[in-house]
Amino acid sequence: MNIFYQIISLSVPLLLAGLGGLISEFAGRMAIFLEGAINLGAFFCFLFTVKTGNAFLGYFTAVILCTLIFYFSALFIENSNINPFIFSLGLNLFCTGAISFMSAVFFGTRGVLTNSAFYFDSAKIRLITTIFALIITFLFFLFIFCTKKGLYLRICASDRDFLEDREISTKKIRILSWGAAAFFAGSAGCIFSLRLNSFVPGISSGTGWLALAAVFLGKKKPFGVLLSAIIFSAAQYLASNLQNFTEFKAVSASVLLSLPYFIALFFIMTTNFKGRD
Repeated sequence: MNIFYQIISLSVPLLLAGLGGLISEFAGRMAIFLEGAINLGAFFCFLFTVKTGNAFLGYFTAVILCTLIFYFSALFIENSNINPFIFSLGLNLFCTGAISFMSAVFFGTRGVLTNSAFYFDSAKIRLITTIFALIITFLFFLFIFCTKKGLYLRICASDRDFLEDREISTKKIRILSWGAAAFFAGSAGCIFSLRLNSFVPGISSGTGWLALAAVFLGKKKPFGVLLSAIIFSAAQYLASNLQNFTEFKAVSASVLLSLPYFIALFFIMTTNFKGRD
């Protein structure tokens, strides 16, 4: 039971980021910016928690700002001729630069950030963030499967003409999907920083890219993304604990920690080959 809890707890940042990517995929816009949004959410959470002295205010301010930044980015794209894929890649670079600039301005360093106001009990914050993330996930599933707007989102990319014929704006859905994806990715970033009791540049460590892999491995289905996140997190848990065994102590830690990415690559490759048969 303890191992199961640890895997589920480990999976929730990836799960949230994956659901954010899934929302964007439903709308027909790949959320390449997930990696940057996770890092930005983590930084904002640290910044506003330290400034307000309240972790809840820090979290909500962080996710609201992330949502607004990417919402207006989507609004700009939809009203211009800019390539959304290239622009989304650029947003990752923007987030990296913005974090570095704000870190220097507010804290006088571009490195690791720690503060006595940003310190939490590890076991308690892990439990709280896990429960909170699972509640968000449950509400997402309710919205997707039990509401009319959730249905519109699911068919936005595949049945665009059907929606437009009924005067339902697919453009509006695409814009809102980026805001929603940023909300989920920003939430994942907040969880990373709260659990670490600090902010580390590049705190996402590839979670945004792994989230996109989970979306495609899960066949762009909510339960598929959920299962993929658990599989990747189980691999991460295994990789983190393999060095406790004598026979694996000679193996480089970096090799073991790359195990989830190798597993992701393996599943994606085998899935693609299956689709070609």
